[in-house]
Amino acid sequence: MAHRPEDIRNVALVGAGGAGKTTLAETLLLVAKAISRLGTVPEKNTVSDWDDDEKDRQHSILAAPLHLTWEGTRIHLIDTPGALDFVGEPMCALAAVETAVICVNAHDGIGVATRRLYKAIQAAGLSCCIVVTRCETDNIDGLGLLDEIQQTFGEKAVPLNLPDAFGSSLTDVVDLFAENVPDALKDAAEKYRQQTIDRVVEVDDALLEKYFESGEVSQEEIEQSFPRALRSGNIVPVLHVSAEKEVGLRKLLTFLVHDCPTPAEIVVRKAVDAEGEAVVVDPAGAFSAQVWKIQIDPHVGKLAYLRVWSGTLAGKTQFTVARTGNTERIGDLLEIQGKEMHVVPQAVAGDLVAVAKIDDVRIGDTIRDAAATWTFVPIHTPVPKVTLAVLPKNRGDEVKLGPELHKLDEGDSTFVAEREATTGEMVVRGMSSLHVDVMLKRLARKKVEALTRQPRIPYMETISGKGEAMFRHKKQSGGRGQFAEVHLRVAPLGRGGKVEFVDKVVGGSIPRQFIPAVEKGIRETCAKGVLAGYPFTEVEATVHFGKFHDVDSDEFSFKLASSQAFKLAVANASPIILEPIMEVEIEVPSRFMGDISGDLNSRRGRIQGMTQEQDTATIRAEVPLSEMLNYSTELRSLTAGEGDYTFQFGHYEPMPAHIAKDVVASAKKVQEAAHA
Repeated sequence: MAHRPEDIRNVALVGAGGAGKTTLAETLLLVAKAISRLGTVPEKNTVSDWDDDEKDRQHSILAAPLHLTWEGTRIHLIDTPGALDFVGEPMCALAAVETAVICVNAHDGIGVATRRLYKAIQAAGLSCCIVVTRCETDNIDGLGLLDEIQQTFGEKAVPLNLPDAFGSSLTDVVDLFAENVPDALKDAAEKYRQQTIDRVVEVDDALLEKYFESGEVSQEEIEQSFPRALRSGNIVPVLHVSAEKEVGLRKLLTFLVHDCPTPAEIVVRKAVDAEGEAVVVDPAGAFSAQVWKIQIDPHVGKLAYLRVWSGTLAGKTQFTVARTGNTERIGDLLEIQGKEMHVVPQAVAGDLVAVAKIDDVRIGDTIRDAAATWTFVPIHTPVPKVTLAVLPKNRGDEVKLGPELHKLDEGDSTFVAEREATTGEMVVRGMSSLHVDVMLKRLARKKVEALTRQPRIPYMETISGKGEAMFRHKKQSGGRGQFAEVHLRVAPLGRGGKVEFVDKVVGGSIPRQFIPAVEKGIRETCAKGVLAGYPFTEVEATVHFGKFHDVDSDEFSFKLASSQAFKLAVANASPIILEPIMEVEIEVPSRFMGDISGDLNSRRGRIQGMTQEQDTATIRAEVPLSEMLNYSTELRSLTAGEGDYTFQFGHYEPMPAHIAKDVVASAKKVQEAAHA
């Protein structure tokens, strides 16, 4: 392991599924002599796709750190999955690097996943380059693909090299600034050389002035200013490779070493102090790192993957977890290479290492020593889209289900397992049905099997008008009896209100010692619901009169009377069901806009706006959650797999009466079945 930040490069390989990231990573390891034998995805023996699910599906599911050395520089590569089902993995990987390499399959072109990842790269402020893979594939329009890349990423996307031929006759990639460019490529080389010069001189005022005055800059001057243009995002270089023919790989490695930023130059992760003010972290300062990945290993337990951003961490020492304030002692520092673990003595700014058996640590946590007072901002990942209720298949698994789901939750930033407060169900949330299926299969391998079903929607109940009622509870069966009479009024509160209890009893018609019991009866009834068993909200309940008996009245009687009076008052106040409305943003190729709009209308959705950028359309809408349960699958069907969406809870609003009627009827059937 390198011991100077200047000698480290951190690179995440991202891109759509099928872009060739795993194959590229494997071949780079071979070229750099980090491995002696080339693995392949079909043979299920690549270094990065070591997980059983990855071998079965022959697609990456987990972000895998890999390590190699080139020209004396330690390159930490993170191979990431391309399917949007597992998008949390590349999002977390981007939080651990300075450079993102977007892989684009020369045959397949650019997909929605690539565009989404590029937005995340820009938001993170990372240097970025594009690597066109599988250039040896026949029937490729290479220059047409470059036009598509520039349409997607803008004029800043400029090729630095081109294949001498696309397809099976490919033998080399040609540096466009070389003197011996083949005649067939001279026109293209001149065009792209000029674009590169224009992008580079813009970041150097002196060079730009010289260029305006003389119209010329030297290749040496371009090479000196190029890294600055890359770091500022003013240029997104495009390089071409063929992993199958081992063409362009050495040039890619040399580019990463010579032109990409080092951890000593800049800290791209944002950090804040105790007051929330931005902090500039000095890589040479006190030790600080961020957890970018959690893995539950069957042999060593919980592994926390760290990106060191400043200072030095040695093995068998200690650090503080900023979130908890706990000081944790650690054992060995581990460098992870696929499923292999190697002990390293220390880690410096820029290193990617792992520590084992730190229980209370999460993805995104800041760890630091006492001299570091800053905290890195959380790692942003999309909100899960698919929710399923889960229950144990076997009675013996009831106790194990929750803890095992929690372990899966810890290791995946886009998988959530929790008890739904409104419905009481145990639910799991993921990016897609496939994502949830993969997680539950991992659960089954731990000998815990779960059944799934559609979750109950977390509806709420309220009233749309005013109402009042009274209820007298009287029971006499020999000995001391039960008596309480409660009169109350209910009125709607504004949206966002909860349950307000108002005591307007005068003259002692309800003794003061029983008022808390009256309130308790109302609040317990609100928690259980009146119409369909969903929590009652946005209501003001005012108790204004009652009666009592000197001997027979007690707290239980007043609690029961107030509960029944509340139910009767609600029935007189036009009760309604509130449904959760989600704010949805859908990104699809423009040709699908009509289909998506029509589908949203059929889901009771309200389109809030549309924008179009090149051939991609973004549609913003408000849609009831009940209409979104299977949307992930259906959107893919509508768009041939090219659509994607994000959503988040927006607000509650009244459900249409005819639909609410069905919800109430269904709830009553469930209640009757439970009491049968």
